[in-house]
Amino acid sequence: MQLKTFELKKDFVYRKIMEMIIRDQIPDGKFPSEPEFCKQLGVSRVTLRSALQRLTEEGVISRSHYYGTRVISPSGHCKKLLLAYCGAHDIYDKKIFELKMVEKACRDLNIGYEIKALDCLQDAQIISSRYFGIIFWGARINGREPFLKVIRDSGLPAIHCREDENCLITESYSSIGIEMKNAWYSGFDYLISLGMRRIVSLIYASEGCSLRFGFTPEEFANSLREKNFNTAANMVIPLKNKSDFEKVVHEKILPLKPEAIYCSSDFFAVPLLRILKECGKKVPKDIAVLGFGYGSEITSPPLSAVRITSPAFGTAVMELLKHCMTGNTTPQKVVLPYSIFDGESAGKVNLANLVSPVEK
Repeated sequence: MQLKTFELKKDFVYRKIMEMIIRDQIPDGKFPSEPEFCKQLGVSRVTLRSALQRLTEEGVISRSHYYGTRVISPSGHCKKLLLAYCGAHDIYDKKIFELKMVEKACRDLNIGYEIKALDCLQDAQIISSRYFGIIFWGARINGREPFLKVIRDSGLPAIHCREDENCLITESYSSIGIEMKNAWYSGFDYLISLGMRRIVSLIYASEGCSLRFGFTPEEFANSLREKNFNTAANMVIPLKNKSDFEKVVHEKILPLKPEAIYCSSDFFAVPLLRILKECGKKVPKDIAVLGFGYGSEITSPPLSAVRITSPAFGTAVMELLKHCMTGNTTPQKVVLPYSIFDGESAGKVNLANLVSPVEK
């Protein structure tokens, strides 16, 4: 940790000690003697006492002649970690899974936290007085949102949990997430590896589609043609309105007689299982289904999907937060792995396409 420009030494020492507490670097929660601690930190007693007094007033430490200086709370601070999300989310939204993982990491580390909507962040001074860091979620953030100014003005370390391939604020904030475009293509490659060729790619073509995936439906179709997956390229279906989903399935998708349907969200893949069952289609015997999100073990059959939330997400977020609290102001971009949840909805293998020299 380095002294910031124009930062008072007592404030620097305060930050340094707070970091040591959060990183659990105070053995048994008991501080060394003042002379020893001064030597360790390379500061005078006056500077050290000023920092310790501030920590005492904030309820982080206690000081007495008999017990010495000790950490009060196991979490190392009374301030909490702010977990903030943007907009509403539903049961298939990855924010829920990621949020739960961060909550678990906080509980494991005995760190207090609060969950708020990003739009509630309106006063930087209040934010900085109540919290020691911010983890926030949000798609299609362009950098001009009012809550970003509040986050900046608070001076707190902040981490953005990326939801877009083309994230517009990566250069300004430390961030963590997956490479969405590669994750999407891995799902298509997975279906190809099972021998599927007549693959419908159902892509929710919202305004932020190119931001989220790094391509439009048309661009994805063209990329398939470049790889000679011409049949699949002609079966890319853009969904422009969520309310039209069931109509699109009946009128556009089923007439194509697909071997597999690849949905750009579990939000569509889960009800698709129901619709196919109502139409007398067996999954995956008649049609394979692959989601994009997390998958599910409780659907019938269990939904296979590209999992875009790593099991290590919570731990990785906390490690990145520790790094940001060292005073390093250079934004860090952490890329996490994605995986295929091999449920049963995409479990069939088309051997004919695997062994015959047919068109890709």
